[in-house]
Amino acid sequence: MFDWLEFDQKTKKGFEEQMEQVKEVMARYIEKNSQIRELAIYDKPDQETLDKIIGWDIPAKGREVRDISNELIDNVFEKAMVLQHPRFFSFVSTAVSPYSVAGSLLSDIYNVNAGSWELAPGAGLIEEKLIKWMGGLAGYDGDNIGGIFLSGASMANMSALVAARDSRLSPEEFPEGVVYFSDQTHSSVEKGLRIIGFREDQAVKIPTDDEFKVRVDLMEEAIERDLAAGKKPFAIVGNLGTTNTGTIDPLEKLGEMAKKYDLWFHVDGAFGGSILVSPIRRNLAKGISMSDSFSWDTHKWLMQVYSCSSLIVKDKSNLFKSFTEHPEYLADVSSSEHGDGWDLGPEMSRPARAIKLWYTLQATGTDLLEELIEYSFYNASLVEKELSKRPNWKIISHSSCGTVNFRYEPEGMSEEDVDVLTDKISKAIIGSGFAFIVTTTLKGHKTLRMCTINANTTEEDIRKTVELLDELAKRESNAFTG
Repeated sequence: MFDWLEFDQKTKKGFEEQMEQVKEVMARYIEKNSQIRELAIYDKPDQETLDKIIGWDIPAKGREVRDISNELIDNVFEKAMVLQHPRFFSFVSTAVSPYSVAGSLLSDIYNVNAGSWELAPGAGLIEEKLIKWMGGLAGYDGDNIGGIFLSGASMANMSALVAARDSRLSPEEFPEGVVYFSDQTHSSVEKGLRIIGFREDQAVKIPTDDEFKVRVDLMEEAIERDLAAGKKPFAIVGNLGTTNTGTIDPLEKLGEMAKKYDLWFHVDGAFGGSILVSPIRRNLAKGISMSDSFSWDTHKWLMQVYSCSSLIVKDKSNLFKSFTEHPEYLADVSSSEHGDGWDLGPEMSRPARAIKLWYTLQATGTDLLEELIEYSFYNASLVEKELSKRPNWKIISHSSCGTVNFRYEPEGMSEEDVDVLTDKISKAIIGSGFAFIVTTTLKGHKTLRMCTINANTTEEDIRKTVELLDELAKRESNAFTG
């Protein structure tokens, strides 16, 4: 028989124990973070560690909580990649703000459910204010700006496509609907279209030019061709900072074309949306004000802990049209005045993700974030500068949104052999433990890619990394040809 009194006493004791433990864990983390430059980027778990985790069971009786925490820290958390390491140059990862951690802890401790306005009016108001501020940075104006914080760009882009579909097509027209985007657009767009029921042929990839920007002329040709065939073009997606190269599509031209053909214009700004914070770099996103929606992952460039993504729309009524449901059991906690999170996106119960960003902005102000954006651009240009001092290095995509792609191309080596060599260089630098740089593929060939958006990355980190890359490239090249 459940003993409520005993449970209540144990719960109180549990919270007291956890308060002490959080202090200990934070102290341990802060100490470790102060030495992050000397840490291994990836202390990969060995088989013994994995076997230990496999052997863990679910106990019938509770265990000593310190043992549980230490097990998790030693075998799980400290055996994962240190994505905030200053020389982790892969993917789109950055340093973590202590204020984002604080905001996240507060949200978790109070277990706020931001599914509806009535459940947490303060959290709802903060989210609403942030959405309007972010939309304002993109040039959206008026009272209809709306949106929602989601887990990541995959959910944000998919939700935008749902709104686009419902805005431009009747259900009977769904089978003929077509969406257009570049061959550099994040896979979440194509995946999202598949999830919401579109066939592969309804997702049209458009080639890019030598700068990896979408060919607007080819996109228009594809739209005209599909219209002539009786299909129903309904949306185009532009990129504000592609994952591969940080490229920004010609958003203004895309906006004009969307208007011409009455298409929904969505901008995937998951990566590059953060440049909107910078008055210096904001002009690079010219044309985003013409969009109907855009996504923005603040956990990518604005130092937020996972997850803190957002979808912003020019007219929130489009989200209400796609996501509103009114079950009887929610009637007493629904708000018609402000709108509820569960009517703006696919989730019902949801954490107050916006709080961590709000906390950070209040603690640091926007000036620091503006400087971070500029610093990231500078570090990417420094990568190019350092590579240009050394022979045989070729820039494949020039620095954009803190990202640069390059290859080591010794004279006389075939393209195919350079691809193999590029893989070897990547494996060699990862194996060194000094820096983490993986490859990507551009125009059919392997390149090395560095993303320099980490606020803790120094000029010395950049110079030493390029120096090591050059040494490893020479060594691997000699071994390859020898």
